[in-house]
Amino acid sequence: MSSSILILSPDVITERMAGPAIRYWEFAKALVPFFKVTLAAPNVIPEILQQATLIQHSSENISELVSQHDIIIFQGHLFEFYPLLRQTEKILIADLYDPVPLEVLEQHKDRENMQLIADQVRMMNTQIKKADYFLCASERQRDLWLGHLLALGRINPLTIEQIQQRVMTVPFGIPDSPPQRTGAGLRKTLDDDTGFILLWGGGIWEWFDPLTLIRAIHRLLPRYSDLRLVFLGTQHPNPTIEAMPMQHRAEALAHELGLYGKQVIFQRGWVPYDMLHNHFLDADVGVSAHFDSLETHFSFRTRLLYYLWAGKPIITTKGDVLADEIAQMKAGIVVNPADEDAWIAAIEKLHNPEQYAIYKKGVKTLAQKYQWSTVTQALIASCRNASRSQDMILENGSRKSLVWDCEHQYSVLKKELENCERASHALRAQLEECKQDYNAVSQQLELMAHSISMRVTVPLRTLRRWLMRFTR
Repeated sequence: MSSSILILSPDVITERMAGPAIRYWEFAKALVPFFKVTLAAPNVIPEILQQATLIQHSSENISELVSQHDIIIFQGHLFEFYPLLRQTEKILIADLYDPVPLEVLEQHKDRENMQLIADQVRMMNTQIKKADYFLCASERQRDLWLGHLLALGRINPLTIEQIQQRVMTVPFGIPDSPPQRTGAGLRKTLDDDTGFILLWGGGIWEWFDPLTLIRAIHRLLPRYSDLRLVFLGTQHPNPTIEAMPMQHRAEALAHELGLYGKQVIFQRGWVPYDMLHNHFLDADVGVSAHFDSLETHFSFRTRLLYYLWAGKPIITTKGDVLADEIAQMKAGIVVNPADEDAWIAAIEKLHNPEQYAIYKKGVKTLAQKYQWSTVTQALIASCRNASRSQDMILENGSRKSLVWDCEHQYSVLKKELENCERASHALRAQLEECKQDYNAVSQQLELMAHSISMRVTVPLRTLRRWLMRFTR
């Protein structure tokens, strides 16, 4: 009998979807031929996915949803939002394809945000302590999470034989079939049938560098008046996610250089998922620019895959794993971070039809590696033979590692330490009061010793010497 799988999406699933929602929508499509699948999102899902159950998850129904399934796939803050997941005996698959703490660090580098970063790390730690399987987007990420597992004691004598199979590389993917035009795309919106369009196919987050690219376009325009740079997604489909400061900076720069709405276009809203391919097909080149950071090193730029799917050569900044593959397969041109001159040279090169044709061949080859039917094979195989991790037990209503999970003991010892510190403060206060009392008595004895005859005060001086020895 096949297992039943609950996929908990942390992001809204609508006709307009961002990366996490697309990922879980495609997971459901890949898993449903083999398993009973429920796809749950924080909103009411309007679409119909054949054979899969679509539902809105909430605090009211999460217990019932978990009880009805054998395997739970989840990501991010949902593990904090639903404490029940930390208590269930069901098999947990934590999707770690997005190293969230590194993204948050790019947005909040000030000292006053230390607690915010600590909270993000704690969120990741809790998932890694409690889950049975782990998904990542690349072999580079896999190394990151294996190190994290080792640091938290999850790689131990009980798990060492199977840990390699339990940390799966399941990158983002693209549809198996090449896109076929089903409607109007960018060129109709721009009323431009001949321009050379560079497409920025996603949001403008704080760890991206659109500024260098905008400046490069400005310098190229005297020689290439047909250039157009289009930012496709400037308003996240999740209304709780606001535009980041980098987007405002990009728009301000475009205004300053006189390019806004002309050669540099910020398309408002978010394109419906089933219409996205029409916009990518209208582009000539896909672009992505980012900074030289730790976030870049471990990132997996999903927008680059959609450029490959649409058959478009790519210009991107080096630093992430996809950039390495793009350079290796000659699917595009990779430039150094914040290098305006390199961007200018790359754009000029791909503007040449002969050079453009050379890179198109590499695009097709690399795209085949990332089809959803290929990248989900490891996930499908693991779900067929899924089991709880060898070191995971359920004790006192909570999941914990049998080998090393000191969370409870740590909390007890921390409380005892706090009690000892309070007692120490109280004893120090009492000691201070005793010292004050002693000083007062000593002063009184001193006055008495000098106020009457030596004969009378001998006993008092003896008492004073005795008190001084006692209090030392």
